[in-house]
Amino acid sequence: MIEELLNESLEKTNTDAVIVNDMLSKIVKDYSTELDSIMEEIQSQIISDPCPAIVTIEKYFIKLSGCLYSMCEKSERLGIYDSISKSRAQDTYNTKYLEHQSSNIGSPGAKKPTVAESSAVAESASLYDQTVNDIYSKAYKILKNKVSAAETMVSTLSKILSHRIQESNLVAVQTGRKILNEETPF
Repeated sequence: MIEELLNESLEKTNTDAVIVNDMLSKIVKDYSTELDSIMEEIQSQIISDPCPAIVTIEKYFIKLSGCLYSMCEKSERLGIYDSISKSRAQDTYNTKYLEHQSSNIGSPGAKKPTVAESSAVAESASLYDQTVNDIYSKAYKILKNKVSAAETMVSTLSKILSHRIQESNLVAVQTGRKILNEETPF
């Protein structure tokens, strides 16, 4: 009996989670397609290559930096949806709570609803608005984490470029000294 009830609850939760995750994935994808694409290119062109060319590193350094410029605005725009959905959920909760609290006012002999009863009614009424807020809140956090990871990648590419350029300059200086030493005996 308990196992059946738990399995039924688990199935309902899984079904709801799939629906919510699909919505979440769509929102995140709408905002981060360009960034995801560049990060995948970096994975295949730089990270997977044991010795990528300086030109390739420069290309993705510039490409990713440009993308981050627009991602900052996109993430803040998504944050607006998070804020608005939070306000809507709170407004629905408050409205239903107050409606339930005042539902028996003026009825002779009616008892006033308890705080717990009003809270339960308000939570039930605002469930979907709260779920929408959860979706936008998580989408905003995911996008912020992607931007943060991309910023780390820009920093890493910058360090790799600096190191490679220093190596290149060192080789050029050493080669130049060798050539100079051979051409002009002392």
